[in-house]
Amino acid sequence: MYDSWGKALLDYYKGTLKDQLILHTSFGDPEIVPMQVFFRDEESFTELERYALELCQSPVLDIGAGTGCHSLFLQQKGQRVVALEQSPGACEVMRLSGIRRIIQQDIFRYSGTGYKTALIMMNGLGLAGSLDRLARLLDRVFSWLLPGGQILADSCDVAYLYQDVLMPVNNFYGEQEYCYEYKGQKDKPFPWLYVDIDRLKREAYRVNLKVQVVFEEDDQYLVRISRF
Repeated sequence: MYDSWGKALLDYYKGTLKDQLILHTSFGDPEIVPMQVFFRDEESFTELERYALELCQSPVLDIGAGTGCHSLFLQQKGQRVVALEQSPGACEVMRLSGIRRIIQQDIFRYSGTGYKTALIMMNGLGLAGSLDRLARLLDRVFSWLLPGGQILADSCDVAYLYQDVLMPVNNFYGEQEYCYEYKGQKDKPFPWLYVDIDRLKREAYRVNLKVQVVFEEDDQYLVRISRF
């Protein structure tokens, strides 16, 4: 795994970034990624993020932690938090920034227990990759939680992207494919999912989970997922 994203993150953190991180998408033209979005602090968190962090109950598993901006905030507030991230470069950034508990692992290979909250932010439900894997992801994550535990996650409905073009015929419109490029090298493309609230509720119900929308702004929303 080349880990274009992780290498760019680490270079940015060290002040040695000399190239642009480019995101290739299945929907439109390649985009230059603004690196500062991954290195935000409390002052630059969105209202949605602030509310999600307020709802966290310790111990917290920060899934797809990235550079660990949410983990670091929770850690500084005295919460017990474990940062779960697959990217070696991102994990090194977290280590250098002082995050104490980091697990470098694919979410579909990780197995753990004892958490009250699973935090899945920055459209983190996209880790499911496709709509038909979403229920499996939710059920897997919930198996790591203590009784009364919760999943806090955000996503958005990307139907607005298709206002002037036809919806896909052979797959759900929220299923996208991305590929990062850094210093002339590309990673393998990876699938990503954006899901609307109604479909999320249906998929959660399949594995005996209920979805409560706790924050909504434009097309973005935050949900609390729990057992019936």
